[in-house]
Amino acid sequence: MKKYFWPVIAGMMTYVLGLALMNHDLHPATAAQILTVISLPLWPAILVSFALNLKLAKPHMKRYFWRFTFGMSAYVVGLGVANHIYTPQSPYKNWLILLPILPLIYVSFAIVRCVADSDEMWRKIYTEAMAFSGLATGFTCFSYLFLRDMGAPEFHPEWAFYLMWAYYGIGFIVSWRRYK
Repeated sequence: MKKYFWPVIAGMMTYVLGLALMNHDLHPATAAQILTVISLPLWPAILVSFALNLKLAKPHMKRYFWRFTFGMSAYVVGLGVANHIYTPQSPYKNWLILLPILPLIYVSFAIVRCVADSDEMWRKIYTEAMAFSGLATGFTCFSYLFLRDMGAPEFHPEWAFYLMWAYYGIGFIVSWRRYK
């Protein structure tokens, strides 16, 4: 318990500071804005907490953590640069799409290598969770076509990404408990 105390405190402080900053800057009024203000500071908090726990991680996990962090940082920079220099009449506007996409391809390869370098049990857990996530997301998105025809709200593409991670979390917990 003692070894996790400071990473937890640092993660909680990061979350509270991020929450206060976003609440001050955005002044959330709608449910979507409130959800954004509550959920967005979680990612830096998780990053800070995990970075402080790196000394406890296995060497290959440390390596992939830094690769993932580098790739996601390059993604954020690429997204910022693409949004900053984009103009509708720009001749290279179609090439700006590659600025955030290339780091995501790098991150995808880093995740696949991390899973491949894991021991057999963890590889099986990750793979089962990913398979469940892919199938459940596909079936949910396909089923939503019928709900849309019955009057459900329009399906936004980013919902599939959020669904995929929610299903991955469910699949990971179920698979982890089975092999525990």
